[in-house]
Amino acid sequence: MAPSNPFLSNLPFSPCPASDADVPEDAPEGSYTYTLVKSAPALPAEECETEALAVEVLIRWGDTLLHVAHLTPPRAFHVGVEDGAAGACDFFVPAERLGAARAPLVLVGGDGEVSAVIPAGASGTLEIGSARMTVAQAIASGRAGPCAALDGARQIPLPLGARAKLDLGGFSFEVAVGRAGRRVAGKVGFDRRSLPFTALSMLLHVGLLATAAAFMPPLAMADEGGVTAEQAYLMAQALDATAERELAEAKQEAEASRPNEREGGTGAAAIGESGKAGSETSKRTGGRWEIAGPKDNPDVRISRARALEDAGNFGLSGMLQAGLAGDPNALTAPWGGVDSLGNGPKSALGNMWGETIDEAGGAGGLGLTGIGESGGGRYLGVGMGAIGTIGHGVGLGDGQGFGPGSGGSRFLSGPGHKVRSPRMTIGSTVVSGRIPPEVIQRIVRQNFGRFRLCYENGLRNNPNLAGRVSVAFVIGRDGAVSSVQSGSSDLPDAGVASCVVRAFYGLSFPPPDGGIVTVTYPILFNPSGS
Repeated sequence: MAPSNPFLSNLPFSPCPASDADVPEDAPEGSYTYTLVKSAPALPAEECETEALAVEVLIRWGDTLLHVAHLTPPRAFHVGVEDGAAGACDFFVPAERLGAARAPLVLVGGDGEVSAVIPAGASGTLEIGSARMTVAQAIASGRAGPCAALDGARQIPLPLGARAKLDLGGFSFEVAVGRAGRRVAGKVGFDRRSLPFTALSMLLHVGLLATAAAFMPPLAMADEGGVTAEQAYLMAQALDATAERELAEAKQEAEASRPNEREGGTGAAAIGESGKAGSETSKRTGGRWEIAGPKDNPDVRISRARALEDAGNFGLSGMLQAGLAGDPNALTAPWGGVDSLGNGPKSALGNMWGETIDEAGGAGGLGLTGIGESGGGRYLGVGMGAIGTIGHGVGLGDGQGFGPGSGGSRFLSGPGHKVRSPRMTIGSTVVSGRIPPEVIQRIVRQNFGRFRLCYENGLRNNPNLAGRVSVAFVIGRDGAVSSVQSGSSDLPDAGVASCVVRAFYGLSFPPPDGGIVTVTYPILFNPSGS
């Protein structure tokens, strides 16, 4: 008959007595304990055990399990508070509970025989084979002999399958002898046939990681402690673009608030019938006006209008004015200069047109578009419109233009002189992005007034200023110009070129599809307009 396995009674899946499993529903908390219930048949011993001996040591304090030790191969096991000459203690037990500073629980003889040690004062039971006895019975029967390792103690041999349970000082010690369990399979399997494929895969992944690390661009905020110079430049460009755009919008709103005003300003017609300037007292007709002066005089001008007729021809005022306010026989106007000077043989208060230089009847009528009856205007002089534009807007007399437009004044521009406005032309435009070049050119042309103002300011210092300004700018995802730089420009005036570059910040384009758009836009400036 095979010996019984002493470990089975302590296995977590060991069957529990029916009385322990039946707990009343109204049982108070703490009057029962939990345990695992076996739900499958026990495994054969040969499947989970080996032929080697093993000793199991359990130490409890009441119902609490304090320590479990499996000794394979069997060896001595000691408890206590201090180490002896033979070795150290395997588990701490107070000396006042144990009755000694160090005591053995298990001893192993030279032939491998396992013995349980019964300290003095210990009680308990012994199970050896089918026999069950108390500690007192084992001592009385002589099966437990004296122990040389501990004074007053007894020791009893434990064969395979035997179990000893000892109670001492509130502690419970259990010693059982059985077969050692088989080692649970836990080793990592390794197939050498897969080594080449594993090595190749590792090399491939390492190469990909190294390539990504080598070509990865630097992070946007690599310097956690500050802002890089490139980031500061981009932020400054964005702020400048926003400021320029807001300034341009404010100017456009101001211009839109001015009613009936075109580029260059609006002039107004003078009082009187168009072309009927002359003397208010003369009865003659057919004479045209002229101002005496050298024939090669390039600066033809008229003087301001004289005071009221009675103040100009009576008393001391007439005497004082005799030498002032220019030639008394020449035309005057409120917008004239201090004196008058022309390039004709003599001065005459005549009409705007006539066959000979002579006096003729008329008043006001400084319109320059022709002769004939007309309602005239409401103003004493010629409306000049806004100042600072060349070749645009309206001007003298009838408000039809100043400069190359219709109605150019003979006494302001001089005989035979044709005034031309500066001209701007577009070079070869380069666009990289998803906005058609035609759209970009149209929007830039609509804002030529910005660039013309920069150029006219430069013409004041250098009338022959000419050249090209190439502007490279970036259109952001919202259609606003986010960055502008000067390209290959040959305009001699750096201030004009810088002004043109800054003017691009105020432009607004349709939002591009698929990212930003880079544009190179050259503008050619010519002062003669040819």
